[in-house]
Amino acid sequence: MTRGTIRAVAEELFAENGIHGVTTRALAEKAGVNMAAVNYHFGNKDNLTMAVFRDVARRSVQRRLDNLARIEAEAEARGVSPSLKDTVEAFVDAYVNEDTPRTGVLLAHLVLQHRVRPTEWTRAIVQEELDDFALSYMEALRRAAPHLAENVLHWRYHFMVGAVMMSLSDQTSDGRMRRLSGGLCDPENRVEFKAQMVSFLVDSFGQPETAEIRMAHADP
Repeated sequence: MTRGTIRAVAEELFAENGIHGVTTRALAEKAGVNMAAVNYHFGNKDNLTMAVFRDVARRSVQRRLDNLARIEAEAEARGVSPSLKDTVEAFVDAYVNEDTPRTGVLLAHLVLQHRVRPTEWTRAIVQEELDDFALSYMEALRRAAPHLAENVLHWRYHFMVGAVMMSLSDQTSDGRMRRLSGGLCDPENRVEFKAQMVSFLVDSFGQPETAEIRMAHADP
């Protein structure tokens, strides 16, 4: 029970304060244990952090796989291919949803930490838990956006990840998005956030005619 409590509290604090904003002392106090208990169960804070974020990554991947399986089954039943909108939404939903909102924020913390200040443990989680899914998801994108060349598809996927990550990092009451919009944009409104993000990303993949024009202009 103590081990599970420590992990649950660590997840809560990491979501609220980021990875580097949580000390072992604060974590122990919140969990109602002494610092020795944290070290006893996990060895050190890095091991606890890795355990929390590995679980977060696995939960996120499973949700996206479940989403893809659902939309593919629904499309097959109608005798069509999954739409680009549904395929993009299957990705965004793992980060922005009503029932597990903390998972998306935590995953954003993990990915941003790895991009800005990579460590051995962030590298291990990204490579072992996320890379295989990314390749599988790009297969789904190929079917949903067959008008895109292979290199363009990869560019769009990585831009999509960046857009989601950066937008999630602004989910605070005094965030820049809310401030500059005068309150018109509320990132904490997950329904609106998700709808706007999906719409933006779908447009970014373009329609077949638009993609052909872009690629033609890129040729010398």
